[in-house]
Amino acid sequence: MNIKGGLPSEDRIRKLAEHWKHIRYLIIDEYSMISREFLAMLSKILSFPPVKGKKRSPLYFPTSLHDSDQQNAGSELYRQFTTVFVLRQQMRVKDPEWQAVLQRARHGKCEATDLELLRNSQIDMLLDSLPLAFTEPASPWAEAFLVTPRNGVRKKWNATAVRQHCRRSQQQLLICPSEDTKKGRTKLSTGERLAVLKRKTEGKGNQSDRLQLEEEILLAKGLKVMLVTNVQTDFDMANGARGTVVDIILDPREAD
Repeated sequence: MNIKGGLPSEDRIRKLAEHWKHIRYLIIDEYSMISREFLAMLSKILSFPPVKGKKRSPLYFPTSLHDSDQQNAGSELYRQFTTVFVLRQQMRVKDPEWQAVLQRARHGKCEATDLELLRNSQIDMLLDSLPLAFTEPASPWAEAFLVTPRNGVRKKWNATAVRQHCRRSQQQLLICPSEDTKKGRTKLSTGERLAVLKRKTEGKGNQSDRLQLEEEILLAKGLKVMLVTNVQTDFDMANGARGTVVDIILDPREAD
C-alpha cells in the first residue's frame, strides 16, 4: 500500500512476501504515528509500509457510522490492547565486542568468533558454570521463565522443571499418554495411528497439528501451567492464560 492508499504491483507484493516470510513478530515503534486503517491492515498481513492517514485516522478516534469499515476495525483492534509498557530508560549495548557482532550481523558479515560468542551465551553453557544450576530451589534460575522459538528447548526445559517441582514438593509425578480420536469419539485404527505418527515425525503437520497435545503429558499437583491455545474464552481459558494444578482426577480406567 503506497502513501495514497493504492495497492502495490504484483512484483512488489512478491518481493515483500519474500522479505517478510520468516518474520514472526512485528514491534511497532511510535505507534501514535500509524492510522486506524493501517492497524487493521496489519492484522491481516505484514507486507505493507506505513501509510498516511486522514484527519480521523489517529488510533484514539472512536468508531463511527461515518467511518469506513477499515477505520472502525482498527479502532476495535486498538481497544483490545490492555497492557502498556512504559519505556523509562533506553538501554544500549556498550560492550565493544557485542557492538561489533551487531554491526557485522546487520550487514550479514558475521565471523566464526561471533558464532562462538553467541554459543557461549546459550543457557546450557551458562548452567554448566553455575554451582546450583536452575534446578536447585536456591538458584536464581529456579523461577525463571524461558522464552525460546525452539520446541526442542521448550520440551526439555519443561520436563526438567516438572521433575524438579516433584522433588521439591514431594508430589507424585503422573505421566499421562495422549490419545488420538476421530471427532473426539472413535479411536484410531492401526493404519490411522501410523499415518498420524508419520505426519508428526516427518514434519508435515500444519499449525493446528502443532497445537495438539504431546505424546506424553507430565502432571503433578502444584505445577504451574500455561495454555497454548484457546479452550474456553468465556472463562478466561485462552491462549497464554496461566494457572496452577490444584487437583488431579484419574480416569476410571486407571488402576487404583
